[in-house]
Amino acid sequence: MAIVRSIEGLESAEVTRAGYAVEYDFVQPTACRHTLETGRVRGLFLAGQINGTTGYEEAAALGLLAGINAALRVQERPPFVPSRGEAYLGVLVDDLVLKGTSEPYRMFTSRAEYRLLLDIDSADLRLTGHGFEIGLIPEERHARFLERKERVERYTEALRATAITPTPGTVRRIEAALGIRLGEPTTPARLLRRRDVSLEALERYLSLERKTGDEAPPRLTVRERRLIENRMRYGGYLERQERDVERMRREEGRRIPERFDFAGIPGLSREIVEKLSRSRPETLAQAARISGVTPAALSLINVYLEKARRAGATSGTCP
Repeated sequence: MAIVRSIEGLESAEVTRAGYAVEYDFVQPTACRHTLETGRVRGLFLAGQINGTTGYEEAAALGLLAGINAALRVQERPPFVPSRGEAYLGVLVDDLVLKGTSEPYRMFTSRAEYRLLLDIDSADLRLTGHGFEIGLIPEERHARFLERKERVERYTEALRATAITPTPGTVRRIEAALGIRLGEPTTPARLLRRRDVSLEALERYLSLERKTGDEAPPRLTVRERRLIENRMRYGGYLERQERDVERMRREEGRRIPERFDFAGIPGLSREIVEKLSRSRPETLAQAARISGVTPAALSLINVYLEKARRAGATSGTCP
């Protein structure tokens, strides 16, 4: 009890019964919104094993998100919900809230369709801005992050913008430094897509080619170098996933009203109506991720959402 009450906010806590590794009930996570607030009880947020997860990491991640949104609710600020394309936490919550779970949920990388974008080296680039806006990241750390972001962006742009023309001298030097035969104009960024070209070897070549007075590239940490090299090497795959994420964001913009009547759409099967009415997706993209909801059903829903929007615009009210 002394340990429990030493935690800020738990000074008056009471433990009715101590226990570990005991059976427990859980709330089907489809009862929660993406903020982890329950749909039936305003202001009640659930996190951890009560949501049907297992493992310390999953429970901790949900606790962090629920705590953030509970605090934002008290402050009357907009909620924070990470997307599937920017955090594994977004995948975890989205799966639980939309699909529910019949067994303890674990967060596997295979569950994330955009996992190439969710590498550990880019985590701060994806999430530090959110943390600072919410109030979890102090200004000093945010300033260091902005410096790191600028270094990465400047170096990446230099690799993409530097032109390498296959003159006789350049071809000889490229072959000596990189061990490859250059046959057409290229850039360092394109060369890094080859498995037989490393960033270290490319940097040595570029340093020899740099003229007096040219600006030297920023000095990078090991982590930053690994991030840039991986981004260049798998650029085609990453660009494809980034386009998919952008398409998902556009679909997220088509919101579904809270009391939207799915049963009133002719052509939707009873099973799909039941799933949508139970899960209450907030956007068309969320509806697409519910198991069993077909592309044809999504098209029908989209048509009726557009009708509702036009009717609302005509009457001057929000649908």
